Amino acid sequence: MLTSRLPALRTAAVAAAALAVAACFTGPATASQTRPRPFTLTSPDFRDGGRLPAWTEYGGYPDVTGCNGKNLAPELDWLGAPAGTAGYALLVNDPDAPLAGGWHHWVLYDIPGAAHQIDGHGTLQFTQGADSFDVNGLPGAGWGGPCPPPTGQVHHYVFTLYALSVPTLPEPGLTYKEVTAAIEPSVLGATSIVGTFRLP
Repeated sequence: MLTSRLPALRTAAVAAAALAVAACFTGPATASQTRPRPFTLTSPDFRDGGRLPAWTEYGGYPDVTGCNGKNLAPELDWLGAPAGTAGYALLVNDPDAPLAGGWHHWVLYDIPGAAHQIDGHGTLQFTQGADSFDVNGLPGAGWGGPCPPPTGQVHHYVFTLYALSVPTLPEPGLTYKEVTAAIEPSVLGATSIVGTFRLP
């Protein structure tokens, strides 16, 4: 069952979050020390493992895609980033899509280290990379909402936020694969949440 994939998707996120905590704290706690908060990602718009709001649905070319939503990204909030975080990158992937490596719905980077929120809801912030949506022969940019087949199959959308030791990446318009390659030597920690969506 597709829903059985959710624990597997969470395993890497939990491990990454544990590494982030370890990076923040070394040595035993004393009376004068407080353990750092775990690096956690949440959203006021959906719960982890729950359905994404209808307004997040992709809204381009409804006659072709069958999707006619408002195509607005959810708000995301985080806390407990590892010490030394200078910037962040956010990647959103649908591993249930019939495409090698999944379908890339959002590639966002150059998020300042002092940030703790992505506003979503149509607000354009930070550097928008290339997603998997093809618009007139060119890759899409920014949030591309869920658009699974209209067969009732549940798809999972994995939002992964990476804490980085660098504030920015080399250039705008990077793809999912280019971002993952660029951040590899700079990742201090990562945290994820999963949203679901189905049509109809």
